[in-house]
Amino acid sequence: MMIRPLVRLLLCVGIASGLLSVAGPIANAAPGELIATQRFPVEWGDGYIVTYRTEGSDGASTLARGLLMLPDGPAPAGGWPMISFDHGASGLGPTCGASSSATLPVDVPYFRRLNALGYAVVSTDYLGLSPVTDQVHPYLNSRTEATATIDIVRAAREFTDTVSNSWAVFGVSQGGHAALATARLAPTYAPELDFRGAAALAPGSQLEYLFPLAGPHIPRSPLIDNSIAGAAVLTTAFLAGMWATDRSFDLTPYLTPAGVQVLTELRTACQDRWPAVIGGRGLGELLARPLFDDAARQAIGKYVAIPADGYQQPIFLAQGTRDTAVLPVMTQALAYEFELAGAEYEYHTFETDHQGIMGPGFDAGVEFLQRILPTRR
Repeated sequence: MMIRPLVRLLLCVGIASGLLSVAGPIANAAPGELIATQRFPVEWGDGYIVTYRTEGSDGASTLARGLLMLPDGPAPAGGWPMISFDHGASGLGPTCGASSSATLPVDVPYFRRLNALGYAVVSTDYLGLSPVTDQVHPYLNSRTEATATIDIVRAAREFTDTVSNSWAVFGVSQGGHAALATARLAPTYAPELDFRGAAALAPGSQLEYLFPLAGPHIPRSPLIDNSIAGAAVLTTAFLAGMWATDRSFDLTPYLTPAGVQVLTELRTACQDRWPAVIGGRGLGELLARPLFDDAARQAIGKYVAIPADGYQQPIFLAQGTRDTAVLPVMTQALAYEFELAGAEYEYHTFETDHQGIMGPGFDAGVEFLQRILPTRR
């Protein structure tokens, strides 16, 4: 593997500690600037943890972290084409990202499958899911998901010349939402890169219509609790991220004291703790006012929406018909919007649930990637 000269020097200097870093912020630093690399823990196998510069919730320069895995063997002429993989929800706190995992990150076996096909893989932790920046994760914020996804591609190209300028994005669940946001932004945010398209499995969409339906009017009952349990947790986590990071809209007047408590605790909680933090409380107990007024609806839409227009490259959508976390009707509605907007897309359904989409959906997504971004292996 050919490593850029400056990075090669840093590797030699930092090899004893395994962590490479550049001290202090750099004024006017470029998005995607490589800040540090660290080899994977031995038990993870080959790969790197990458720290890089990206855009914060306020638009200012900040740091994010993610993973980089390269195929074995010599790179082809022009380098390995890259897949930027967007993972599903993992939490809101600084230890919730894959790069901070105490065990092998769940998506690494999928990355190895992509490596075997001849793709280099990068995977961002998004903002706030690693301790390199003092920021709560802006969960489901379209802009920062996209910038973090794009900027790790830039960082990988700074690290090694064995990766290509050509790339695509692949995401699942929250990562599907991020992949679509990335596909819309990539041509204008990073015109120097050769972006080819996006594969999105069970993507969060139509959320700008779903979230404003929440309010104190939602009663508690076993029927309602069972039918919207997943949506309620999703909405609550979204509100926690938005409340902590969106300075343009004050959510506080919409919250009950219980809502303030829950959303504050969620700021540092990983996904496995979300149900315990929420403690069985319904949305009606957390919200003092409906989110359906103009100010709330506009702020939510600006923060989370995935528009159906403005895409320059093809899109692949996959959805499980038994999914109760991302309802099939939501992805079907997105596909219909793409149709009306004249976007180049394909939509596939599979007889599986939310977790199962990474079986047949992943395989079909890889076939799509091989069409839009062929490898030479």
